[in-house]
Amino acid sequence: MKTKVKPELTEKKPAKSKATTKAVITKSEPKVEEKVKKATRMKAKEEITKEIQKKTKKGKIDKAFEKPTTKVKISKKAPPERYSDEDLDMFMKVIQEARREALEELQMLRERLDDLTNYDYAEESMIYSMHMAEQGSEAIEKEKTYAQIQRINDYIKKLDEAMQRIKDKTYGICKECGILIAKERLLAVPITTQSASWKIHKKCPEDSIDRIEPLK
Repeated sequence: MKTKVKPELTEKKPAKSKATTKAVITKSEPKVEEKVKKATRMKAKEEITKEIQKKTKKGKIDKAFEKPTTKVKISKKAPPERYSDEDLDMFMKVIQEARREALEELQMLRERLDDLTNYDYAEESMIYSMHMAEQGSEAIEKEKTYAQIQRINDYIKKLDEAMQRIKDKTYGICKECGILIAKERLLAVPITTQSASWKIHKKCPEDSIDRIEPLK
């Protein structure tokens, strides 16, 4: 009977050990796979983090370079808006023509004043003086002529100042608002230094565009 029992025990032992080995392998495989997956995820995460940091750093550098560019655009040293050289040449011709006409008128007024003065001298040498009313009208006429001569002289002086502003390339800029005076106003009043908006409404336009509009 002992011979029969031994083979049975021998058969059971290997079967038991096989089952145990299978159980160990089955339990250990998921752990290994999990570790591999975890390591892969960690590596991928590190690579993504490095890439993000790299991009962030690059973005900061780019922004650092952008700041000076923005400052240049809003710099107060930028040249103010002005009329083009072609427009300034046109205004110069208008002013020169106005100055020529003013000089002609001034010459006529001076000649008239000389005539009135000479007439007074001739009158004093006469035996019989003129009627008092006539003498008064002559005096008034001389005063008017003097006033007109002074007005023309002031106008020519302002025309010369306007010509200098054209040379300085500041002609047509309102001294109150700093905006460009409307061309229509400059052509009508070439010596002006104020925009139509300021002249009419006593305020600068919000959109910085000069308009010749009457009061409502």
